Amino acid sequence: MTAAEGVFELVYPLPDLERPRLLIALQPWIDVGSVGTMALGFLEQHWDAQEIARLRRPGVFYDFSRYRPMLYRREGDRHVAIPNTFLRHARSPAGQEWLFVHALEPHSHGEDYVEAVLGLIRQFGVRQYTLIGSMYAPVPHTRPPVASGGAASDDLREQVLRAGVKESSYEGPTTILATMPQMASGEGIETASIILQLPAYIQLERDYCGTEALLDILSRAYSLDLDMSSLHEESQRQSEAMNESVAQNPQLQAMVAELERVYDSEKEEPAEETPELSPELEGFLKDVQTRLDDSS
Repeated sequence: MTAAEGVFELVYPLPDLERPRLLIALQPWIDVGSVGTMALGFLEQHWDAQEIARLRRPGVFYDFSRYRPMLYRREGDRHVAIPNTFLRHARSPAGQEWLFVHALEPHSHGEDYVEAVLGLIRQFGVRQYTLIGSMYAPVPHTRPPVASGGAASDDLREQVLRAGVKESSYEGPTTILATMPQMASGEGIETASIILQLPAYIQLERDYCGTEALLDILSRAYSLDLDMSSLHEESQRQSEAMNESVAQNPQLQAMVAELERVYDSEKEEPAEETPELSPELEGFLKDVQTRLDDSS
């Protein structure tokens, strides 16, 4: 049974939750390679997650000429899937309660959207809110992935940094959902972000290597016991394909070698002494960013 509550439609009976943690993936702003979305999907599949909420009228927030509805057939019948924000619940084998939000960045009424999501967080008594995702960066695919982010509270910050996340110092354009941590923290909810950095020169629709790396970080941050053997096989195949692609392109080989040099130097030197990229590589990365901005 479903019932409307504010802008959301809830699926009853609702689970009886006790201070769950929440993970949110935001498309398309900070989900290149669908890494955040795929990580949530992995957890949902393995923990048998169930949908408990979606927007009643997603067109209030979304422009369907930019987020296109999808037409598909099932048993000979035509169906239309309308882009939406979904909330799902799962309980891990260890008994931890989790909520997963698949969010699309709103095109309009952004403040109302944030308030509505925050209302769900209040309703279900969420104790921790973590944004997960991925972005393109000047990093090589031949080195362990780098994640940046942080947390609002000292305890959660230490937990996240211990899992291998670098404290972010980013300043610049962002999403309206960036206001969520500040609002949630004001209500006593711990907030964090974990954003994986992916190589800008290899842009994949579904990045299995990145997904495996993000889930590994989440496992360490939140003490999750995950069997990722099948995902690891996909990741290995994708990594081998990337290596073959680079091996056939001398210009790309030189670029990867320089990125490896910078990556290795950053591991050895203080941040203020980080070596600069060559003008050619800087130009390439700026061109990649321009194309991404134009397509978003």
